Amino acid sequence: MEGTLTQELSDQSELTSRVLSELTALRSKPGRLTVQKFLTFETLRLVCGGNDLLDAFMMFEREMRRFESGARNEAAAALSICAKADSVLDRLQLTAEVLSGAEVKDQRSARRWSDAGLKTIAAELVYLADIQGRLGSELLGIEVTGTAESGLMIVIDQMTTASLPSRAPLIRLWAYGVDDEPEERELVVDLEDHPVTTASRGVYTMKRHRVTLPLPNLPNIDDELKLLSISVEGRDAPMRTVTLENHAKLPQGFDVRFAVYRTIAAIDLVAVRQ
Repeated sequence: MEGTLTQELSDQSELTSRVLSELTALRSKPGRLTVQKFLTFETLRLVCGGNDLLDAFMMFEREMRRFESGARNEAAAALSICAKADSVLDRLQLTAEVLSGAEVKDQRSARRWSDAGLKTIAAELVYLADIQGRLGSELLGIEVTGTAESGLMIVIDQMTTASLPSRAPLIRLWAYGVDDEPEERELVVDLEDHPVTTASRGVYTMKRHRVTLPLPNLPNIDDELKLLSISVEGRDAPMRTVTLENHAKLPQGFDVRFAVYRTIAAIDLVAVRQ
């Protein structure tokens, strides 16, 4: 279903309908609101956190707390989902007691208020997801090539859905000495400020960035030593997939290693013992 959702992101009314349907189903589901209860609702995960479950759940909880202190219908909708009760009838009854004022209403009134409020909440969640860039996806392909003569070349292919206002990655470079301490100066390159090759097809846009670095001298060592650390920091798209490839043909004694954590990919050039 994820592929279908991604393809239909441009249809805001369809997406809002899906969110409303899942909000209604979430309200009806037994048990108090937990991350385990929330995880089965794919569209809510998408609009609240770009498919990152924990980000989505925390954002959803924040929004529900905001709606609880808002207008009656939106407060009823939020309370009917988040009230500390296991059944929907008990949550609706608690909602009625909180919002009725002097003339106490029953859970049927709370359901009517909640039904109206869920429509507003669904529209607002989709609107927030749109303006905050959670409805786009990004593929960041990082390829390392190079030789002793050409140096180390990093090719970054950034593919995004065309509806996502994407920014180029940020590059940070640290150089290390033989005592394994980073030098005082850190080099930062914002690829947004450099020329880029761009191609578009359908809903996708591809941008290719290149960064070339000279190889440092290979020191005499008894153990391996990190020489360079390059971080590639993607921006703007929580739904990010990173692929890493090493095609470098470097002199003996050099090794390239990769690591990825959320939005950051790290490339280390390491001197290894011969």
